[in-house]
Amino acid sequence: MDKIIIGKVVKPQGIKGEIKVDILSSDKELVYGLKEIYLDDKIYEIITVKNLVNGVFFKLKGINDRNEAELLRGKQVSFAREKMPKLQEGRYLVSDIIGCEVIVNDLIVGTIQNILQYGAADVYVVTGANGKKDFMFPCLKKVLEKIDIANKKIYLNFEVLEQIAVYED
Repeated sequence: MDKIIIGKVVKPQGIKGEIKVDILSSDKELVYGLKEIYLDDKIYEIITVKNLVNGVFFKLKGINDRNEAELLRGKQVSFAREKMPKLQEGRYLVSDIIGCEVIVNDLIVGTIQNILQYGAADVYVVTGANGKKDFMFPCLKKVLEKIDIANKKIYLNFEVLEQIAVYED
């Protein structure tokens, strides 16, 4: 089964078994509509989800007190891809972007290795292909020509990329 990683358990919350989860997506609404999640490889039914200013909190069936919730600290949170709510157009999962080939002027220039999320715009970290330098660029609409998740390819505008990319020495 293909699972999508959405975060990590940060800590227990309160005394009734809630957990705080650090969500790896800028779209925290993604968790609404989920009925179950995996913590590592164990499945848990979701009773409630709260998306508050200071984090996303889950109440899971079978986790009834702080001690039980504490045992979940640090566990990876994921869900089955087939249970994923539909994303808005132009929105993608980090896990789908990482590993995409970066193509400029019909040439593969590298592969997305990481995405840094600082606020205004995600920064894509690219490992250069065929001896090309590693580089980073902010993910802006003006640089993106096409994102083809099905084929794991991202097409960029050369002129814009040259203005905004930061290359490794």
